[in-house]
Amino acid sequence: MYKKLAIAAGAAVLAGAVSMAAGGTFMAPQVVAEWNRLEYDLGRAPERAYVDKKVYEKALVQGAKLDSRGNIYVSTARWGGAEVPATLSKLVRRGKEWKLRPFPSRAMNKAGDRRALQAVLGFEIDRDDVMWILDQGHIAGAPSKPGAEKLVRWDLKRNRELQRYEFGDADTDKTCSFLNDIVVDSDSGFAYITDSGIFCDPLHGGLIVYDRKRNRARRVLDRSVFTTDEAGFVFRIDNRPVLGKTPMRTGADGIALSGDKQTLYWTNLTGNRLYSLDTALLRDFDVSEAELRSAVKLVAVLPSNTDGMTADRDGNLYMTALMHNGVMVRDAESGRIDSLVIHPEMSWPDTLAWGPDGSLYVVSNHLHLWVDGAMKFDDPSTPNFRIWRLPIKKRPYTAQ
Repeated sequence: MYKKLAIAAGAAVLAGAVSMAAGGTFMAPQVVAEWNRLEYDLGRAPERAYVDKKVYEKALVQGAKLDSRGNIYVSTARWGGAEVPATLSKLVRRGKEWKLRPFPSRAMNKAGDRRALQAVLGFEIDRDDVMWILDQGHIAGAPSKPGAEKLVRWDLKRNRELQRYEFGDADTDKTCSFLNDIVVDSDSGFAYITDSGIFCDPLHGGLIVYDRKRNRARRVLDRSVFTTDEAGFVFRIDNRPVLGKTPMRTGADGIALSGDKQTLYWTNLTGNRLYSLDTALLRDFDVSEAELRSAVKLVAVLPSNTDGMTADRDGNLYMTALMHNGVMVRDAESGRIDSLVIHPEMSWPDTLAWGPDGSLYVVSNHLHLWVDGAMKFDDPSTPNFRIWRLPIKKRPYTAQ
């Protein structure tokens, strides 16, 4: 499989950049939006200050999701500091440019207000156009304040908050936790969350199961081999080691539900093992931690570590391939893993999202350059941030 991906990568560079997975029709990826530096829709004076103070150097786009009308929302977790104007935004057109308008409002993005959104990385939009917003709480890595780490459900159609859950000490560690990504099962009312646990050594990784109907949560697989970094795993992007001084170490990260919602998949960013658990076990809070650990399955050793993942209704699993600048797909029936697309400019493919027409969207953000302080904001050889559209055919859209 490594050989297949390497051959595909070489062909992609020569032919303009696309390889196709077996079993599906696929067209070349399209760039939907791109930026050398992110631009916010704030009004003249705030926008001028944002540029003059070079706040844009602290802003990185991580996630993107689409609602049923095709509107695109993006997350910009405040890893660089409280000066970042918003951590959750809706993309709006201003002439030929896309700008980030704070969503749901500027007030709901106020840094330092624990009731507002502090640092959103992972979020999801379900089939009812309800946005599940996962707030890390941490700003620039500082310990989170009480109530800042939370899950907020927001009705996009009525533009109002439906529900929130503030993570308690049994759910997260206010120093160590790094709430990364979320996947939602609207049928059962459960959501599943990865915690990468990056702010402590050893890592404090784990999974969190949230029950919407009872508004309660449970932390599982805490600091287990299944949710922390794999010892000795080092990866490179564009032939560049990720973090120049010390290898990047990140626990539980990418997460996805199977098409029938019976299986939860996840990976650790620093590692290439794909794990799974039956969701029936996770939904039953009386199942012991020991039983859960013994039920974890090693599904596959992947050709690359992965950041974002999702599944279609048929159970095919799509995963970003960090070391190969692209997206790979695991066939539900055979378990075979192939490259879906490899593009030399799809550097650090981060998040995956489905559009209402069945297209798959990918965020690439050169994260390895940003964390190393090596990102060029004025004239990079390739735009720093991009949202790509992969117009997949014969692979139906998953409405969670």
